[in-house]
Amino acid sequence: MNANSGRNETVENGNLMRLGETREIAIYLRGGVAWVADFRGGRGDLFTARDWFALNGRASLLRRAGLTSITPLPADVIGRIERLHGEENRAPLVAPGVSLRDLLARFRHELSCRAPTGALGPHAQRN
Repeated sequence: MNANSGRNETVENGNLMRLGETREIAIYLRGGVAWVADFRGGRGDLFTARDWFALNGRASLLRRAGLTSITPLPADVIGRIERLHGEENRAPLVAPGVSLRDLLARFRHELSCRAPTGALGPHAQRN
């Protein structure tokens, strides 16, 4: 995902949204690219902002969060983000797997949004 991994890039500025006790979303710039770090529990995932918004229903989650939960990025979160980018730079062979995972997630989301109305679910289908 990081096309400029050879440069010395750092988190330039951004905001943190707390969406509960176990979920945080950081939106920030790094190397001129808008990124989202999505922290769930003890795990963090990196996305370009475009990919994250596409996968997460055009940010309906953020609209529900409200403005009171938005703060500037604290130093500890910036450190977690930099570690995630460092892991990405050390594992270039993982990137195709991450891209495939993201593509499959988008495909699954598109399918769930296009289910025909009135269709029976797998448990309710008649023989």
